[in-house]
Amino acid sequence: MNQAQLRSNDRLGRQERGIALVLVLWVIALLTVMAMALTATQRTETALTRNQIDVIRFRALSDAALNYAVFQLLAPLPLEMEAEREVWIADGSPHRWMFGGEMLEIRVFNEASRIDLNAASQARLEALLLALEIQPDVATALANQILDWRDEDDSRRLDGAEDADYEAAGRPYGAKDRPFDTVEELQQVLDMTPELYHRLAPALSTDRSEEEIDAELAPPLVRAALRGITLGEMMEMDRASAAQEQLELELEQASSLNRGGPLYRVRVSWLAEGRPTQSMEALLRLEGLGPQPYRILWRRSALSVGPGPAADPEAGQ
Repeated sequence: MNQAQLRSNDRLGRQERGIALVLVLWVIALLTVMAMALTATQRTETALTRNQIDVIRFRALSDAALNYAVFQLLAPLPLEMEAEREVWIADGSPHRWMFGGEMLEIRVFNEASRIDLNAASQARLEALLLALEIQPDVATALANQILDWRDEDDSRRLDGAEDADYEAAGRPYGAKDRPFDTVEELQQVLDMTPELYHRLAPALSTDRSEEEIDAELAPPLVRAALRGITLGEMMEMDRASAAQEQLELELEQASSLNRGGPLYRVRVSWLAEGRPTQSMEALLRLEGLGPQPYRILWRRSALSVGPGPAADPEAGQ
């Protein structure tokens, strides 16, 4: 074999080794991509499984919290020897409860202390909006738009809104012309902004069908509307009153304590490191002592009534 053939064979050998190296690198790259994809899939499936477990676990925890809240609401008022026992009233105060190694926060609201969207008069709706310091002409227009949404006719009130107004605003659904099914539906009313809705929602209900309000347990915004003053003025009055009263209920006060009912809205939040991770809200009707002391009328998970599901209900009032 001459020298030229040797050089040619050497070149061919180097080319073959180069091709083999490229193939090996491509195989390694492919295996790396496959391994990364499998790892990402495994992580996604693990996260989804963990989320499902958390959802199921919170359902069980919230069931327990509802039962505990009903127990507290049905418990007799404390005797003199039990003066240290906490008395739950439906004013939205937070109650922390440890169950199953988890910390839950329970808030109970008296549904009769909210303004019913389907029963409120124009004057009451305007008073509610004026309490938020909305301009009087805007408050009147919004009140009429709410009334036009829920009434059965298609006659437009002064400053109200019917189908033609919704169509002109680019909303093809038009006025409902039937009662509100949920408070969330208020967001569909013409000129209702997200910010205004979040401030109004904690004061509203669609489950009462009556205009009479239990003012004693009402949130500040509702009490301000009933008094014809602004929310700021109501908060100042509340602070002045709190400074003059004792922080704990006296026994003689507890004996005549208004606990509201029979409709209660209960909000349960699952706390982790002091911060809510999941929340649930339910409307309960107490049936009294018996095999079924309460009935759940509706239940909603991760309900948002403000900046987020865990928002303080007083924050927007």
